[in-house]
Amino acid sequence: MNVRRWGISVLAAGLALALVGCGEEDEPKRPKAAPAEADYPVYAATMDPVEAAMTLVPDGAKTLAVTDYDEVKSLFGLDAVTSRSSPADQNELWRRADKEAAQVSGGLLREVDQRLRDKFKWGAADVTWEARFAGGGKEGFVIKVADRVKPGPAIKAGVGPLKGAEFDPKTHLITKNTVTPDAENWAAQEAMVAVAGGPATSTYVVKGCAEGGPKEKTRLAPVEAYSVEFGGGIATLRLGEDRDDLFVRLELGDQAAAYKKVFTNGVADPSTGRIGFRVTNPVTAATLVTSKPVPFAVCD
Repeated sequence: MNVRRWGISVLAAGLALALVGCGEEDEPKRPKAAPAEADYPVYAATMDPVEAAMTLVPDGAKTLAVTDYDEVKSLFGLDAVTSRSSPADQNELWRRADKEAAQVSGGLLREVDQRLRDKFKWGAADVTWEARFAGGGKEGFVIKVADRVKPGPAIKAGVGPLKGAEFDPKTHLITKNTVTPDAENWAAQEAMVAVAGGPATSTYVVKGCAEGGPKEKTRLAPVEAYSVEFGGGIATLRLGEDRDDLFVRLELGDQAAAYKKVFTNGVADPSTGRIGFRVTNPVTAATLVTSKPVPFAVCD
């Protein structure tokens, strides 16, 4: 299985000391600590979608669902389809995506696609990637749109989920309830970065472990975060590097009938903390991981 490895360095906070002199010349100068200023990772256009989304997810959020629609289009050889394409081509894209692709974020603009196309001359087919975060009282999204798109009028009109959103013409990001640059985000947390993965059709990330652990104690190591990444007919569970509990986790997954039917041929790599699967149905697999606890990532 060829699974791309990915990593970024987490930026740490720094303290600077300033020497301030006062009073008489013979009075010793006392060092005064400058206020600490956190330096958190920020969005960059070169980042993969999951990494980029993490720079905007609030610390308190519990889940992140990312779908890369450029990757979805590539699955079917429909890379050139946009809202300017023929209705037949757009319908073919969504028909195949809904039938064959894992879309963990749900298609944020799909329900208002026709209205966007009719009135604002852009639509869901112009979304490059999207990310939805939730949990812990935090709920919002990030939508990366094609450079030509001007979402301002639709946002001002409050079309569907765009009500209350903001648009940055420099980054081409539509955001809602995302974190500000001076607040901690998921990209500043090593445990979250460790499971971010790389380019994929969809990636679902969870802070913490899944519910529903074994009744009896096992040799499971703690889970700070995990992700399930989809690419074609392959799924990859990431738990962080250097784990000796992956084979036990594979056995636990086999005890969950719904997962056993969809996630097959599991192969574990303890050094990278990954378990790879073939999925019999990507759509069903995406529904499972976003609606039911993932048995391979439970707490002990």
